[in-house]
Amino acid sequence: MLVAYVAVVVASGLALLWTTGSGTPPPEALPFLFWLLANLLGEVLWLPAPRGRGYLSMATAANFAAIVVLPAPFAMAVTSLAQGLADILFRRRRWYQVLFNSGMCCVTVFAASMTFTRLGGVREGVEALLTPLNAIPLATTAAVYFVVNTALVAGAIAFQRRQSAWSVWQMGFGHAYQLLGSATLTLLGYFFAILFLTWGYMSAFLAAAATYFVRDAYLRYVREVDRQGEGAALP
Repeated sequence: MLVAYVAVVVASGLALLWTTGSGTPPPEALPFLFWLLANLLGEVLWLPAPRGRGYLSMATAANFAAIVVLPAPFAMAVTSLAQGLADILFRRRRWYQVLFNSGMCCVTVFAASMTFTRLGGVREGVEALLTPLNAIPLATTAAVYFVVNTALVAGAIAFQRRQSAWSVWQMGFGHAYQLLGSATLTLLGYFFAILFLTWGYMSAFLAAAATYFVRDAYLRYVREVDRQGEGAALP
């Protein structure tokens, strides 16, 4: 069943990328490289959740920025390729894990991007992105991204461990640390999108600085929570 599940996710990702990108002119080299590197950096930076309850990926921020700035085919291509490259170059994943993660990324970004568009989300410039009319599309898009992404991961783990997908999701993603962390990274992605639409490629320097300080603050928070937990456990 796990093999069939992985095959369905990979095939779905490829089909969605093919159908949405059909007839769309290929992106220019510089924008593609910029967004690819931004998402690749996010894929490399993982954050441990407090008390060993999983991990958060900074790629959530880069993925969300790509979703609200780029057309769906472009966003799907750069995020899934960045996922695959990170798995191959840095995480040394097996080939089927690479394919699954890339396919999962395609499906997730497609679902989130379509949600943003169908709910009236506007991408034409920073003024449009900042308008209050975008509040509902942005919030719903963030929720869809989180639900689809975590559900697909939980499904794979459930098949591998022969457990209920719902129980796996609750244990791995349905707790306050994951929800708060995902919300924070989504807001960071929204900030990145605003920076890009305001400053263009120069925004990379500001985004990198913001990422460093947010990541450092989060790691300090995790260490403090873990320290308090160890202290409470002592007799």
